[in-house]
Amino acid sequence: MTPDRHLAVSGLLALGCGMTWRSPEAAVVALAAGTALDLDHLLDYSWNRSGRFTPARFVRMCAQFRLDRLYLLAHSLEWIIPFLAWSWLAEGPAWLKAAGLGLGSHIFMDMAGNGMRPMTYFFLYRWRAGFDSRKLVGLLPPEAIAYWGSYEAYLERRRKKPVSRIASRGIKTIRNP
Repeated sequence: MTPDRHLAVSGLLALGCGMTWRSPEAAVVALAAGTALDLDHLLDYSWNRSGRFTPARFVRMCAQFRLDRLYLLAHSLEWIIPFLAWSWLAEGPAWLKAAGLGLGSHIFMDMAGNGMRPMTYFFLYRWRAGFDSRKLVGLLPPEAIAYWGSYEAYLERRRKKPVSRIASRGIKTIRNP
């Protein structure tokens, strides 16, 4: 899921948490939990030796599924599920529940929209797959198809002829005779 989508959803969630519990802390924590989870992508970028870092290059490399290995330490259901249960079952402050909501919404959006195989969100599954992105990805988003050309080309790690941005959006172009 793209950072701007996580920010938009987390912003709305933060507003709702702040208003529901009349707590600015809950709002801040919901926003942070809903967006900061993606900081683990920086580790993946670095550990894949993806070259000079710029924010635009970082987002592009991740969106186009160009990282060979996906570690995603923070995106692990082994710790997220217990945290969600604890944040809602334990008697605690509103900010703790807001953290659970922010974290839960982030992982739900990722699971629904990233094209990863569902089991990929378990660290042990990624580890057993050798963190090999080709074994973890089940569906490529449009940004990745535009770069790779096809899912098959992605699996072979052979980039086919680049697809134009218009074609990647499903708009057919007409060539003049």
